[in-house]
Amino acid sequence: MSQTEVLVARPPAGGPGRGRRPRVYVSSPALDLADARRRVIDVVRRSGCEVVSMETYGADGRPPVERCLADVGSCEVYVGIVAWRYGSAPPGSRRSFTHLEYEEAVRLRKHVLLFHLDEKASWPTAHVDRSQGAVRRLRRVQARDHIVDQFTTPDQLADGVRRALHRLLGENTAPVPGLLPYVPDRHAQQEELAEAARGDRLGLSPSVVVLHGAAGQAHHKFAEHMQEQLLARHLPATGTVHMFAVALRAAELDQPDVITRRIARSCSLDADTDVATLAARLHELGTLTMLRFPVEVELRYGRPQVRQVDRLVRYFETWPRRRPLRVLPVISAQYRAPSGWAERLPWRTSGAARLAEAVRKVAGSAVVLPELSNVEMFEVEVWSELPDVRRFLGGGDLVPAIRRIFEQHERTSGERGMPMEKLAAALTYLLRSEATNTEMA
Repeated sequence: MSQTEVLVARPPAGGPGRGRRPRVYVSSPALDLADARRRVIDVVRRSGCEVVSMETYGADGRPPVERCLADVGSCEVYVGIVAWRYGSAPPGSRRSFTHLEYEEAVRLRKHVLLFHLDEKASWPTAHVDRSQGAVRRLRRVQARDHIVDQFTTPDQLADGVRRALHRLLGENTAPVPGLLPYVPDRHAQQEELAEAARGDRLGLSPSVVVLHGAAGQAHHKFAEHMQEQLLARHLPATGTVHMFAVALRAAELDQPDVITRRIARSCSLDADTDVATLAARLHELGTLTMLRFPVEVELRYGRPQVRQVDRLVRYFETWPRRRPLRVLPVISAQYRAPSGWAERLPWRTSGAARLAEAVRKVAGSAVVLPELSNVEMFEVEVWSELPDVRRFLGGGDLVPAIRRIFEQHERTSGERGMPMEKLAAALTYLLRSEATNTEMA
């Protein structure tokens, strides 16, 4: 591979006309999750996928870690399960098999589906590590970079895996097209991006965009919408847009050389390079490269911790400025609410507003989009009236079902509107159900 050749997409997870069944790698510590693994493996097989896990291993001359990582690479989907044990590590490694398999799946840009045991779930003490440092660090990294599903029992886990595979791979009888309202209701964010483009705030390369909001608001979907539609609409001269996720630990944000190497590796460029060379190579590609940086912003003693956002903005201020726009870092800042006793402090109610204001202050040289917040019911009702949605349903009316979904959520949660991820899952089920009923009629 040449230094300027870029990988632009993950391998397809499914779809008609595949030459073989999708392969799914099941990863977890073994001793504490044996029953859960059995149920997940059964669900994966029933979903029509080929299971790859240590239970299927026979004699092999390779070291176990080499076999595991090779199998991760051969699969389209990675299912990771973590409770309260970190798991064993191969000789010479501080990271467990489970941790190394997860990192390999991320490095190879597989479809990653993660499931964590809920902190409130009952769990045998024999299956809990005496020292919780390693397993909690792994859980934090995964929750920072991915949407993680929680489970309390093996049955609930199996059901979650089934739903996740169903959403990812679809079904032949009632496929759901690109109709879900992940982004049509995000008018405030779209208008701010358009205004920035008109005002030439996105004219120089690199230009930084800060996307922020609570977890569960589908940050990644809005970033994909920017990549696929918004940037071409507002910056037509950019041409094709490629997007790469760059995962960084908090300690690495104080190491510009490490950030540079991570960006280069994510874009399949020579990792031994400096900022000027990296910027030149990305500029020479002739297309726009989006670099998405997922970070966590938490409240600590009533103050939002926005240092990660600040460090990334300042890092890109060291890059050479060029025209036209060819490098667009997108900092995806997810709010993390305080836990334990801190959750009961009075300032928690205004936490989101404090975080949003703090992000704006540190990102003075960046385009800070409005906060991603809950979706209002009327926005989804408007979406349900779109011609494509009505056509997909054969003229059916979704409004009564949508109102029931919102009423139930608002009654049980006490909040107004619904988080985007939860709404999307409910609407996926609703669309499939309605489409199936239409076909049967």
